[in-house]
Amino acid sequence: MCIRDSRVHGEMSTGQESNKLPPELTEVVRGKTLRTKFVMILILAELAVILLYGFFCQYQGIMANNAALDSFAESAINLIYPFYQDVHVMMFIGFGFLMTYLRTNCWTAIGINFMIGAFAIQVYVLWKGLLDNTWSGIWAKIPVDVNMLMNCDFAVSTVLISYGGILGKVSPYQMIVITIFEVFFYALNENVVYKSLQVIDLGGSLTRHAFGGYFGIILSWIISPTKGHVTSKTHSTYNSNLFAMIGTLFLWMFWPSFNAGTASGSAQHRAIVNTVLSLSSGCISAFVASSLFRGGRFNMEDILNATLAGGVAMGINGELVQQPWVALLIGFFCGFISSIGFTSVSYTHLRAHETGRNLVCRLLLEKKKNK
Repeated sequence: MCIRDSRVHGEMSTGQESNKLPPELTEVVRGKTLRTKFVMILILAELAVILLYGFFCQYQGIMANNAALDSFAESAINLIYPFYQDVHVMMFIGFGFLMTYLRTNCWTAIGINFMIGAFAIQVYVLWKGLLDNTWSGIWAKIPVDVNMLMNCDFAVSTVLISYGGILGKVSPYQMIVITIFEVFFYALNENVVYKSLQVIDLGGSLTRHAFGGYFGIILSWIISPTKGHVTSKTHSTYNSNLFAMIGTLFLWMFWPSFNAGTASGSAQHRAIVNTVLSLSSGCISAFVASSLFRGGRFNMEDILNATLAGGVAMGINGELVQQPWVALLIGFFCGFISSIGFTSVSYTHLRAHETGRNLVCRLLLEKKKNK
């Protein structure tokens, strides 16, 4: 045992304390441990998914040599796949680049966005099939087709909305675990809302935006420090906001496909037109509110997010609005209110101190005290 001279150091120490690793070496060891966990979890998760697909999934009619089925498959591709492509661009380019607004997490944001999006697609098929069989009471293999892929992207959107609230706080392997559980609860919520309650929610304002926002803020509240705080890591830069604006523009352009992708006929037509009008009006009101409440100057944070509020609002009533002026009014109101949220809301109440990207989360948080 090694004992230091108490006359010099004023205390006694054991050999264990003297053998502690230097901080630099400890950080290296910790990094290797995290990388090992990530690799193992990701490999095991992917192998499990492949095995489960082998036992429980099958193609829906597209492998059979049947004229009727061939016609159905061709119709699905012509009608659904163009919308699916638009939504796919939203998930991986729109959300991916929108997450690059933090100056210290640009690469992490777009990379993890890519990874969890690809993984959520695979996991949703399994959870959705399991819950659908449970709801119907008929146990059959899970059909995989273009319709299922469209719904997979909707599940991805929920996970990515939640990711906006915990960006910079979680490691990649933690996001894999979060994705598995969130996709399950998303699919469960989807069945409750659509099948049990029979709610009309064409664009997923309840099942995707609200659910993803609440899920993300609860995660942020759990994993954040007791007292909310703002650090330099939460700041953006000119370049990070520029890249985030690319994501906003892609989301803004393709949002009509997101709201109308699962509809058909006149309902789909109304959803597309109403979403475009609402987005346009919301964009104008976001610039107006940003100028009014930011001392006559536009604020990039307002423009990145509030300009999309009209599209979110049309998610639940895109097919229900019967007059174009109503869509314009809804979009204008939502864009204005969303911009106000950035100027009058603090993110400290629920410890969401790193990020605050979701309208639903933002409206839940504490108002700043007047100085």
